[in-house]
Amino acid sequence: MLGKWFSGSGKNASEDKMTSLALSEAKGWADALMNREFRGRGDKEKSARYRLAKNTGIPESYLFRLQYKTAEMKDVAGSVYRALMIAYDKACVANEEAAERYRAARLGINHEETNQEPVSTGARMAVPAVGKAEAEEA
Repeated sequence: MLGKWFSGSGKNASEDKMTSLALSEAKGWADALMNREFRGRGDKEKSARYRLAKNTGIPESYLFRLQYKTAEMKDVAGSVYRALMIAYDKACVANEEAAERYRAARLGINHEETNQEPVSTGARMAVPAVGKAEAEEA
């Protein structure tokens, strides 16, 4: 038993970390999605939670537990974890697409005219600076 550390619940430390990792990820996704559903001043938290529950299929009571009672929870249900992960991924994709549309509009790029697909913004590369000699030639 030398070298093994057990928590108060009787599980070894690695088991506690694994469950808390899934629970903390689910809580983070739920918080981010709640922020996305919030409509501003005058909107109630309960209304945002209802809209999130309706969109993801997760019961409102479970979202409430994730928001306020994670200290009492030991783990998150697999179906809830998966639903939150999928909803968060969809929100991220929608955000990236909106950012790309905004960038294209700001730069005056019309992808329909150029007949090209928009460039992915996942990994951007540094663009070399144009020297004075190259700028004069152009």
